[in-house]
Amino acid sequence: MFIEEEVEGSNLYSRVRDAIREGFYLFGMVGSDERELGRGFAIRYFFMKKGSVRVFILRTEDKFPSIVSLCPSSKNYEKEIRDMFGLLPEGHPDSRRLMLYPENWNPAIHPLRKDYKGEKPEFKVYGRYTYKKVMGDGVNEILVGPIHAGIIEPGHFRFSLAGEAILQLEIRHFWKHRGIEKLCEGKDPKQVLKIVNRISGDNAVNISIAYLNAVEPLLGLEPSERVKVIRSILGELERVWNHVRDIGWLFMDIAFPLVAQHLFSLQEKLMRFNKSLTGHRFMFDVCELGTVKVDFNRDRERDLIDLLGVIEEEIRQVEEFALETPSVRDRFETTGRVFKNTAMELSLCGVCARASGLERDTRVELPYLAYKDVNLHTFEEGDVMARFLVRTREIYESIRLIKLFLKNLPEHTEKANKMQKPEPYSWNIGNAETPRGNAFFFVMFDKDGKIYRLKYVDPSFRNWPAIQYAVLGDIIADFPLVNKSMNLSYAGNDL
Repeated sequence: MFIEEEVEGSNLYSRVRDAIREGFYLFGMVGSDERELGRGFAIRYFFMKKGSVRVFILRTEDKFPSIVSLCPSSKNYEKEIRDMFGLLPEGHPDSRRLMLYPENWNPAIHPLRKDYKGEKPEFKVYGRYTYKKVMGDGVNEILVGPIHAGIIEPGHFRFSLAGEAILQLEIRHFWKHRGIEKLCEGKDPKQVLKIVNRISGDNAVNISIAYLNAVEPLLGLEPSERVKVIRSILGELERVWNHVRDIGWLFMDIAFPLVAQHLFSLQEKLMRFNKSLTGHRFMFDVCELGTVKVDFNRDRERDLIDLLGVIEEEIRQVEEFALETPSVRDRFETTGRVFKNTAMELSLCGVCARASGLERDTRVELPYLAYKDVNLHTFEEGDVMARFLVRTREIYESIRLIKLFLKNLPEHTEKANKMQKPEPYSWNIGNAETPRGNAFFFVMFDKDGKIYRLKYVDPSFRNWPAIQYAVLGDIIADFPLVNKSMNLSYAGNDL
């Protein structure tokens, strides 16, 4: 499935350049402290092209060459590795810290090193964070967050404006870093599954599937065909209710509360079905190692198909309303544009990528479970309307897939083969397409079968930088709409 290649720092740039020329794009960078294994620090670069993954492995003791000038999407990965491991990305264009704030974190402490013993920084200021400035007559700044008025997680948005037009947006996240990757070290894969379920709650099923796609092969587990199909059904059900909710918030932000509340009522019906099926509105803990906790009978199948029929009809009416209502089109069209070249440079994924013309979907690029012949819907405009239409078309496609899966659900559930102890320090990656895009896991086991290193990359980590480009030239009043059209996760971004 993937090809590994050990590279020296001196030829990393050329190997990455060649991969990009061949159509590969960066979808994950993973730092790992393997000094106690005699391997120094390892940095693994994961590049994807439909059907294949290329992995470059760079080993170092203290520094590594930055590839940001060649591959802009590596910018935050490199900063994260600098913060968490203390490795210096030479030639990086931004020396500011990403997640361990200089205001309150000792720059000599790096939590993902194996010799980190949980030291807490003293309660003092270690440095200052300098924001970018736009200079000129009539340029003003508006600061939003990190504390917001609604029920929303922390995020700081700093706008530079000329009148109402946005000249620059700078985002600063990572206000509630939870240390999830460190927390997973030394735990068994079943314990970690419960943790990753809760990384970003509204994408719990698909994130769990990505994790299981990484660990099950290492544990010698091969789920039955029925289990694979049921997981696929649950993943698509999660996609439907996420998209229904996200469309509702678009209409709320353009002062169509009647349409929005109607969509929220559809979301509520879907979440109540989730609860009746799995015992939890967000379907937490429904996926287990080698199996699932739920099954379908004729009554459940009928109830789900009836509900999806209602959802499909209502969404078609909402889509028709949006396309035929001038005031909706005025707010959606040309607002929050992310052009295709920008989407490519930032290695965007999910709705954000497909709305900007990129055919990127893990179900198609690296098929898993029961997925085959998934129809992709892309648009070139890259605006709010394009992201709206990607969501509506994906609801129809998810409903089609669920009906197809139910129709072809295997009769019997064979038990997965017995779990085996993984090879010491063996590793694997797992991917799945969440409602926001690709979820990526890197998992390495230790000699005792516990987690040695776990790295998760949420689609929001990859897509958040795009909003800084999307708002340029728009007015400040459009920012909430642009933000909602992407609906990125704070929790998934900040582990």
